[in-house]
Amino acid sequence: MKHPSKTPLIEGIDLDGRMDRRDALVFTALASALALAGCGGGDGGSTVAGVTSGGTGSFATGSITGFGSIIVGAIRFDDSKASSILDIDDDNTDLRGQLRLGMVVRVKGKPKNGSSADAETIEVRSELLGPFSRVDATTLSVLGQTVKVTATTFFGDGLAGLAALAPNDIVEVHGFVDAVNNVITATRIERKTLANVKAFKLQGLVRALTANTFQIGNLVISFAAPIDLPSSLVLANGLLVRVRLAPTLGSGTRKALKIRAVELEVQDRDEAEVEGTITAFTSSSQFSVNGLAVDASGAVVPTGLKLGDRVEVEGKLVSGVLVAKKVALDDEKDPLKFELNGTINSLSTTAKTFVLRGVTVDYSSTTVEFPNGTVANLRDNVPVEVKGVVSADGTRLKANRISFT
Repeated sequence: MKHPSKTPLIEGIDLDGRMDRRDALVFTALASALALAGCGGGDGGSTVAGVTSGGTGSFATGSITGFGSIIVGAIRFDDSKASSILDIDDDNTDLRGQLRLGMVVRVKGKPKNGSSADAETIEVRSELLGPFSRVDATTLSVLGQTVKVTATTFFGDGLAGLAALAPNDIVEVHGFVDAVNNVITATRIERKTLANVKAFKLQGLVRALTANTFQIGNLVISFAAPIDLPSSLVLANGLLVRVRLAPTLGSGTRKALKIRAVELEVQDRDEAEVEGTITAFTSSSQFSVNGLAVDASGAVVPTGLKLGDRVEVEGKLVSGVLVAKKVALDDEKDPLKFELNGTINSLSTTAKTFVLRGVTVDYSSTTVEFPNGTVANLRDNVPVEVKGVVSADGTRLKANRISFT
């Protein structure tokens, strides 16, 4: 086991300015990719920011913001074409037909046709699962980790916001991890029953490493045997890991059952969209999102970009580096952020709601736009496209625009 360094690492760089092995590899990959471009490398692949790639296909990681096909970032993936839709943290459980708004996924697909692509594989992995304690109206604590609820957080399966949760209720959190500041911005929260939970889990940076314990956030974790820990994985302060824990409600030190380093996408992809948190920052042209190195030297970036910002980056993957052509701050106030396509079910003209792809749509606002029809055209079995925002309690979609298709 590698002994802890004297000063803690911050997302790969310790307080003395040294890089750890993981960050060194990332930035070596970036340098290699740029060197390849300078030498005219590649064999006919397209070029972004001066880097030539022979990669094919599309890749996206982020929260699901729409259904018809599933929408991740700006790509519409036909999930019916996917060979697998798996929860890779839960023994590769098949989640076909169980994807929901706000779940964070990794999608590999075929080359895009416009803004659409056929999905090849879809991976789902929530960031946190464990007992809940409330902090304030928009913050909760789970396993010593701080979770922020925002205007775009969905609450699943009829869970009406934080007010519906009681102390020690088990919750599963999908979202984006800012491991440096120990904050998870939730995109979806679901309540679970302890009897149906195989293990608690969390993601974060290793800190305060000793011979048999370490911390993630405020949680002390024991990794004493027996444990599923690959011999090739060397624990070190600053390493970003995913941990499965024994599902007990007691406080204090928690027993780790399984530890893995967070894996980054390394296969070249001509089209990539990544949504997440800036987890390391050297400059506005060189930073990391969710631990993935970004070369934004050929992109226009928002003014004042900084560590911890939630961003959407579009470009291509080259030798493990996301070479950006577009960087944007994630706009949680976008009135058309979420989208559903399908046929109307369970229309209630009294409540002014209907169900679309399992989501309750609220069209009670007097400002709802109907570009090619009127409210009178709403009927069961009528196909529509709905765009809108999350309701205040996080349980439904408040429509701002309804189009008849």
